[in-house]
Amino acid sequence: MQRDEHSELRIGGNVSMHGSAMAGRDAQVVHVDHGAALSIASDPTEIRRALLDLAAQIRTGAASVPNPDEVADTAERAASEVGREHPNRTILSGLMHAVGGAVGAAGTLARTVTAIQAAIDGLFA
Repeated sequence: MQRDEHSELRIGGNVSMHGSAMAGRDAQVVHVDHGAALSIASDPTEIRRALLDLAAQIRTGAASVPNPDEVADTAERAASEVGREHPNRTILSGLMHAVGGAVGAAGTLARTVTAIQAAIDGLFA
């Protein structure tokens, strides 16, 4: 595994990712963007906590998000789904897609959504 001067990660010479992360079960994902790092374990309890924190940040207006109550409700539904004994990957993907689209590029919130999505992917690895 090598990293070149363009912040590109190469694994095995034929896989390259730009601004992405991979994680497996019980892994931690660290998303780095301009020096700020966010780490969320691929653990249902940690993901649920991160989703509920995200919903609270959206509700308090920490960033300009359209329809903040609806977006926060969607994040809370994702937290509920993660807490189920057998979470549905398709439902989680749809909910996170909606939250990510609403948050857009809202700085810290966008980084949080990306880290949560990567941690959720790790649940199903």
